[in-house]
Amino acid sequence: MARWNKMLGRKILERWYDYTPDSWQPDTIRKAVIFTPKAVGDGMAIYPVIRALQARNLEWLCIVASHKSAPAFEALKKEGVEIQTVPRDRDYKAVKELATNLRARHGSIDLCVDATGHATSPGIYFVGKLKARMNLTYSAYNMRAFADFDQPILHETSLPDLWAKLIEKAGLGNSAGHFELPIPDNIDKAVSQWTNSLGSYVLLNLDGSVDYRSISLDKAKSLIDTVYAATGLPLVIPYAPSGEQKAMQLAREFPFVHTFPGQCSLLVSAALVKHATVVFSPDTSIIHIASAYNRPTVGVYVVIDSAWQPQATLHAVIHSTNHVEQGLTPERVAEAFKRVYPSTTEPLG
Repeated sequence: MARWNKMLGRKILERWYDYTPDSWQPDTIRKAVIFTPKAVGDGMAIYPVIRALQARNLEWLCIVASHKSAPAFEALKKEGVEIQTVPRDRDYKAVKELATNLRARHGSIDLCVDATGHATSPGIYFVGKLKARMNLTYSAYNMRAFADFDQPILHETSLPDLWAKLIEKAGLGNSAGHFELPIPDNIDKAVSQWTNSLGSYVLLNLDGSVDYRSISLDKAKSLIDTVYAATGLPLVIPYAPSGEQKAMQLAREFPFVHTFPGQCSLLVSAALVKHATVVFSPDTSIIHIASAYNRPTVGVYVVIDSAWQPQATLHAVIHSTNHVEQGLTPERVAEAFKRVYPSTTEPLG
């Protein structure tokens, strides 16, 4: 009954906020908004659309992000892209107010790309209030407002590749279907100066966005021994505020484990990934960044989903059940690193 009520409520919302758009004419797009107030991975996955729209030399391009994903677009500000944020996608009031304000500031907006996924209520509110001349999404909305194209199926392709295929069908252009996270020059320079002193290293991420994707202190100690034995490389641990104490304790206990001496952030972690020789992570955000920079990757997954798996040329996946720690036996970890860590000392491209 609850599911039926939710579906009924969604249909009512769709009808209330629906409208008839202009005919699909991509060559008339001058002002565009991408609505993606989601997680970091969702933001990185939308870059095929961003690059295709930038290539069209628009008058104005705006990206609506969440506070969590906004750093993924920070470097675009220098390219003239406007970044707006909402506290979270379920803050319906903020979503509707922002759409109304953007329309008031810019008048008729030519295109809105909804990247919220799965026909979400925030997407309905934003599209209905913005009333762009045209709208595009891969989600299964029942609204006239969206252009209708045959779309690849998510779970059969990566999300960036899905967007790349969709915009090609829509006549918006051609872009590579991969994750992207550009790093501001000042952050990249500061991190690279520090990592140069280490030489080659393993980026060892221990934490995920939920508990079952995070590795405990005790498990981390045994994992560190295994990884160091397999590679002989120093280890660098990135961390969010919640993982700082664990990372610092491990760096004190193991002489070959290091943490970045400056303030940590998503962009600092991205730079640490970019310059790593091998990346290990139980969390997909770090894995997507490794994919963006083609860093050899060992990913630990509880749910295997092709849409979010590593895209790096060299990668190995360790499958766990219920919790990532369950799959991290010394044998499986060593074998995974053997598959991605090259025997040559030449730098990886």
